[in-house]
Amino acid sequence: MKTSYRNILVALDGSEQADNALLEAVETAKRNDTKLYLVSVIDDSNLLMNTAIPVDKVIEEEKSSVNAELTKKIKEIDYPKAEILIAVGNPKKYLTVDLPKSLNIDLIFLGATGKGRIERILVGSVANYVVNHAPCNVMVVRD
Repeated sequence: MKTSYRNILVALDGSEQADNALLEAVETAKRNDTKLYLVSVIDDSNLLMNTAIPVDKVIEEEKSSVNAELTKKIKEIDYPKAEILIAVGNPKKYLTVDLPKSLNIDLIFLGATGKGRIERILVGSVANYVVNHAPCNVMVVRD
């Protein structure tokens, strides 16, 4: 078992379980005195199907909303080594390939179900995908 971590990522989607994952991630980051990335990936495939508004405008509004929420969370956790990251695209790809590689992530925290319970039935759980494909340790938080 690895005794320390250098770069921790916590995936946030607005769900209660993701918020609980954040609390676990903060405590682990403090114990390891490490960098903590609060990440939200805006799934643009869902945005494209649900609106008649120009896609760029929808994405910018979503980014602004997510940034406001993550900024609030950063203040709440009061951890100086925390940083916000917002990506647009496929959450599975960002959480298992792009971010772990570019940030040298060695531990990922995420909620077990997140907000997309119905989507999970149709597409497959992001958490399940991350657990099975991440290049590092993954902590799945259920409560």
